[in-house]
Amino acid sequence: MTVFKSYLLMVKRNYGRLLLYFGIFIGIAVAMSIAGDKGSTGDFSAEKAEIAVVDLDQSEFSGQLIKFLKEKHHVVVAENDKARLAEELYYEKRDIVLQINKGFSEAVLEGKNGVHMTQRPGSYNGVYISQQIEQFLGDVLSYHSFGYSIPEGCKRVMGRKECRVTLDDENGNGGKTPAFSYFFGFIPYLFIAALGVVLGKVLVIFRDKRIKNRMMASSFSLLRQNVQILFGFWIIGSLLYILTAAIALIIYGKDLLSAPNIGYYLLNSYVDMLAALEFAFIVGLLVKEEKRVDMIITPLSLGICFLCGVFVPQQVLSGSVQTVASFLPVHWYEKVNNLLIEHAEITGEVSQKVWQGIGIQVLFLIAMAGISMAIAKYQQQER
Repeated sequence: MTVFKSYLLMVKRNYGRLLLYFGIFIGIAVAMSIAGDKGSTGDFSAEKAEIAVVDLDQSEFSGQLIKFLKEKHHVVVAENDKARLAEELYYEKRDIVLQINKGFSEAVLEGKNGVHMTQRPGSYNGVYISQQIEQFLGDVLSYHSFGYSIPEGCKRVMGRKECRVTLDDENGNGGKTPAFSYFFGFIPYLFIAALGVVLGKVLVIFRDKRIKNRMMASSFSLLRQNVQILFGFWIIGSLLYILTAAIALIIYGKDLLSAPNIGYYLLNSYVDMLAALEFAFIVGLLVKEEKRVDMIITPLSLGICFLCGVFVPQQVLSGSVQTVASFLPVHWYEKVNNLLIEHAEITGEVSQKVWQGIGIQVLFLIAMAGISMAIAKYQQQER
């Protein structure tokens, strides 16, 4: 195992790079998991605005409107002090200032609004509040047209029960995106960048003419040398994979272990790791100088990840971009990962799509292995 031991020594020289990329990956993945977890349901909840109301009408109708707004927002009845209200808007203490003009009740009956709104610059709550006020006034007028008085109409509008919506959990995720799915979504960047830099450099060193000649003059056959190099590649890749899975388990714990599709996540990421190993092997065969490996791997890893939907969701990528990306295994890794996000229980047609995505990645492994062998054979003949 002389070649294998030499290989591990060279990897040890570059373990700092490995830790650097691993740290970047963990930071990005965890940050995205936190951001995704916070934003998964907040977009669907009603937002309460900070509103100051100046009631110049002082009528029962205006009082009912204020009562209606208080049920939905944080409302303060304020004095008609324009300077102070402008200051509160400027310092973002209030989002909206509503002025209920004198003669508000009569204006509404004539089909007019009778409410003047001033909103804080940069705030988009004005449209939201305007729609609620228009809806309230319209509903009250509808009751009034059927013979109800304005106070009775207000009471009936505010007494209506709000609709409750229960989501049917067809996919087993409860309508939420599992936090650990973001972690697995960023794994291709770690594998391509870290393994490409570290293992690519090691292979470049082994291909140095002086080292190559010494190895050829030794009693070790070329087959044994190549087998030990490939074994070293697989060992380092597997160790990085195990470390990554262990970090995911530490961060997400029971959520990850209880996921019914955890096996698919692990299998999909392992196949992706093997593809990254072959990518690193090809780079190591093509690059002639160790210092150029970083220059090639860094832009390639970022470009592949952006193109295939690691950093940008595949849904926002154009059809032409996805067509080009489909010639890369990472694209299919992300497609499988997206299916696992949407479906916790993998059955039927979804199961076929998942296995199809993994199968295409395996075909890429076979194709890349053939390319590697062709390059290695050509370089051996060239010598």
